[in-house]
Amino acid sequence: MPKFDSVRPIENALEKIPNRFLLTVIASRRWEQLTHGAPPLVPTEPGEHRLSIVLREINEGKITVDEANHTIELHGEPVQETHDEPLFNEAFSADSKSFKDLLGDDSPRR
Repeated sequence: MPKFDSVRPIENALEKIPNRFLLTVIASRRWEQLTHGAPPLVPTEPGEHRLSIVLREINEGKITVDEANHTIELHGEPVQETHDEPLFNEAFSADSKSFKDLLGDDSPRR
């Protein structure tokens, strides 16, 4: 397996899928899937850009093209993102002091 150069992900992806127009279509479709909640096929970092994830998926062989059947194939198990930060914070009521502190002074400024 050739070594992956993380500095040149597009050039590396073009080695896997040499047709740049096809690469663009595949990347945009996969980006859209990730945007709509599809789990990535590679481990990710919090806040990592979806295009970087797509290019890594291509470069690591998780996305391939079967040109004979005109299909795009995804390989491997989806990776569930795990982060230390909670998805939601503890709920608080609208009349609590912390809620008012969060909103700040609501008096009009002139």
